[in-house]
Amino acid sequence: MQLPQIDKALEPIDVFFNPEKHRVNISVKKIIADKKVYRKGVERYKDMLKSGGDIRTIIVVKHPEKDLYTVLDGHHRFWALKEMKFNEIKCAVIQDPFGLLFGITKDGYLQPTSELTQHLVVPLKRFEEQFNEFRRKTINPFTNS
Repeated sequence: MQLPQIDKALEPIDVFFNPEKHRVNISVKKIIADKKVYRKGVERYKDMLKSGGDIRTIIVVKHPEKDLYTVLDGHHRFWALKEMKFNEIKCAVIQDPFGLLFGITKDGYLQPTSELTQHLVVPLKRFEEQFNEFRRKTINPFTNS
């Protein structure tokens, strides 16, 4: 039966959507992260951590042969933790047997520029939050609630 292979093939998707299920502690020294981040985003995460808040799990891709990882999702969180002198970070690991995802992630091809984050991503997230708040406050005429 081929089901275990399908499960293995879907594992990266599960890691991405359920990172808490796959968390492991990884030394900051073994993690590579793109430096083109929006500074205000990093500072926001640092403030969150200083006030005792929790942040989402960082998703990393493992090098196929070395004990080395690169950040796929969570660059701002990574830099906030690193700047706050964390020695280890809780990460969800995606295995990359061929090294393709590791390479394009390490070289920053999947990370937007800080300008794109500042002028597009941040306003879109703000709009989404405001829209969701509006939806929560609006009565749906079809459900009478």
